[in-house]
Amino acid sequence: MDLTDHPQSSSKPTGTASKMALNLSSFGILPPGILTQPTPFSLNVSMRDIHRLSAQVDQANIAVPQYYNTHADPVNGTYGVSRSWLLDAQQIWLSEFDWRAHEEQQNKFPNFRINVTLPSDGQVFDLHFAALFSKREDAVPITLLHGWPGSWMEFLPVMELLVEKYTADTLPYHVVVPSIPDYGLSFRPEETKELTMATAGEAINSLMVQLGFNGYVAQGGDVGSFLSQVLSHHDECKAYHLNMFFMTSQQQSSVAHLNISAEEQAKVDYAAAWATTGNAYAVEHGTRPSTISLVLQTNPVAMLAWMGEKLIEWSDNRHSPFPSIDTILSFVSYYWLTNSYARSMWAYSELTSVVGGELPPYNPSLTKPMGYSCFPVEIATLPESWARELFPNLVFYGVHEKGGHFAALQAPKAFLSDIEQFLAIVKDTVLGSA
Repeated sequence: MDLTDHPQSSSKPTGTASKMALNLSSFGILPPGILTQPTPFSLNVSMRDIHRLSAQVDQANIAVPQYYNTHADPVNGTYGVSRSWLLDAQQIWLSEFDWRAHEEQQNKFPNFRINVTLPSDGQVFDLHFAALFSKREDAVPITLLHGWPGSWMEFLPVMELLVEKYTADTLPYHVVVPSIPDYGLSFRPEETKELTMATAGEAINSLMVQLGFNGYVAQGGDVGSFLSQVLSHHDECKAYHLNMFFMTSQQQSSVAHLNISAEEQAKVDYAAAWATTGNAYAVEHGTRPSTISLVLQTNPVAMLAWMGEKLIEWSDNRHSPFPSIDTILSFVSYYWLTNSYARSMWAYSELTSVVGGELPPYNPSLTKPMGYSCFPVEIATLPESWARELFPNLVFYGVHEKGGHFAALQAPKAFLSDIEQFLAIVKDTVLGSA
């Protein structure tokens, strides 16, 4: 790794992280059939970079009170984040936030790096992933795929639940949680062309193949939802599960005659409101990715305002505030310390390259088993009757009363329950044809 551009790594975690990692070391034993040996990895951001981050947070210039920034409400999407929220978050970042604690939480799980070369065009990806490998011969491989402004850390609560429930001897799955291409700790050493959803999907498929999995399940929300749809057309991907789905106008027309419940209509209305007033950020990302990334990388507090708004607004805040300031700061710090914000814009360049344009159709497989989990606060929803009309291959549909866009982070027990039910249904399909 180029340590001037990327965080330092170590093959051996130290201190408290080392003790925790040892407790989970059995989950890091690579399964048989590996084609390319990944390298053990632990994140170790230099103290210089941590001190530099704190200094830049301290030096941030936050605007004087104005009508909009004193009447803003990110929960309801009114004007965005407020000045008072940003000031409070800045002070917590300086006085209470502990990056090392989050680093230790990440490092206690087995982490790896692996280089994959795309068969299609020879592009090389240096991919990071965390994993829980099983010792069972009948373990079902699954990859969990995040999006923006999230990271692989969204799945840490799910991984915690898995290691509480299973040992490496009893775990029914091989769980692979990558930093998706060009996000966080995954990057291309030679960034010579714009990344596309097709090539990013090919990189994830290559990762799973190099790990020895000729049959696996893809799961994703946000950008990971689109990647999972792309992966559904790869031979090695035998089934896919989504917790977000954007319909094309043609698909919307084809289900317009179907009745939906009042609860489902509320979800549809929420998504429609987001499409009207909440997607300006995506258009900026897609049409001016250089400008927005350069602006936000001038100071971490600027990045905090931009990312924090989405982390709050897209979460289910009806019962209690979510996520915590500490969680938001961990996500922003991760993007800042990995120098990855600009790299992460690639998905939007493809998805929203035209103001007012429609998302490109990815036409996910209609033959491979599909699962869907419906959470109430989601920016794109898929009522059950619509799902069954559009997907004759739908084998699982889960509906929940709590949870939002970051379902694995906010409702990990419900999320994991759905995944386990889906994997039980598709197990024979995945293993039988692998």
